[in-house]
Amino acid sequence: MLSEEGGLAFSNIGRADSHGASAEEPSRLRLIPASLAAPHPGLWILTVLLIVLDAIWLSLSGIRLQARGFAIGFAFVAVLLVAAALLGPIKSEPKLRAMALASASLVAFTLPLAVLHYLTATLPLPFADETLARVEAALGFDWVAYIAFLAAHPSLSWWLALAYHSSGPQIAVVVIVLSACSRLGRLWTFVRLYGALMLCSVLVAAIFPAIGSYAHFKPGIVPADQFETVGAVWHLEPLNRLREGTMRVIALEDIRGLVTFPSFHVCLAIISAWALAPVPMIGPLAALLNIAVIVATIGSGGHYLPDVLAGGLLSLLILSGQRLSRGRSIFWRRVRQAASPLDRAASPPRTATG
Repeated sequence: MLSEEGGLAFSNIGRADSHGASAEEPSRLRLIPASLAAPHPGLWILTVLLIVLDAIWLSLSGIRLQARGFAIGFAFVAVLLVAAALLGPIKSEPKLRAMALASASLVAFTLPLAVLHYLTATLPLPFADETLARVEAALGFDWVAYIAFLAAHPSLSWWLALAYHSSGPQIAVVVIVLSACSRLGRLWTFVRLYGALMLCSVLVAAIFPAIGSYAHFKPGIVPADQFETVGAVWHLEPLNRLREGTMRVIALEDIRGLVTFPSFHVCLAIISAWALAPVPMIGPLAALLNIAVIVATIGSGGHYLPDVLAGGLLSLLILSGQRLSRGRSIFWRRVRQAASPLDRAASPPRTATG
């Protein structure tokens, strides 16, 4: 099993390599299931439950999946898991194994959750845009004026859009950098945070669906760049088809983010900056880049200010919960370690038998 710090199982396996292969192979093979448990067995169980839920909902709704894209996606996951197994107990390559396993869990979890995301969009719940716009106005923020400001400063708008686009590639950067630096506990935590935040964002968005600020305000002046390509309005076509019941096939390559409230881009920016924070040089750069991502979420992503605030609050709550859970586990581990010598001292001495 892996410790919270992420290196226990790897160091044990590495030490086993020095004792010869003949006596070690059976025990190594028995370790393969454990070597695939990270980042947490619960995340893999949740992935299976999401697949089952998707299958039931799809059968009831009459919507089907275009098999090719999802088959390729899960085949990629299978290849990564085989690689993780071979790079774990059979051949000790902890950094490459961590990279493969983290990538597999991220992809495996995202695929069924993306389908669930589309299925929840079929629920006939009222859009929350009017409420979000009123809250935004109460906070004193003029969204239309801000978009006009971006339109008057096209270079700023372009750089912010570029930062906004970096959110997806940053996931790969986090996996590669943390694996290369052997910060495996932090990598597993990042994957778990990603899963928790993505699931929460999809569930909240299912209850409070919204079309987004560009579609709601219909501003007369917009930035010169094609904001349809950066998430502002490109989601409207599939959203309308899902709401009207005219989408009968979901293709993986056509899935677009429909979440407005809360902003998952903000969640991803915060946990990406957190994950890379301890890494020299890269950490400060990641913090600056993700501040730009959060700022860009309103203009390039077509979000309301409450979307940004909700995404930030959700991220901080889950990060705080993770820290509290880790602190509790460290406390009880120390209690057990402190009690262990006392238990041995209290045990009666063993007597040799003939």
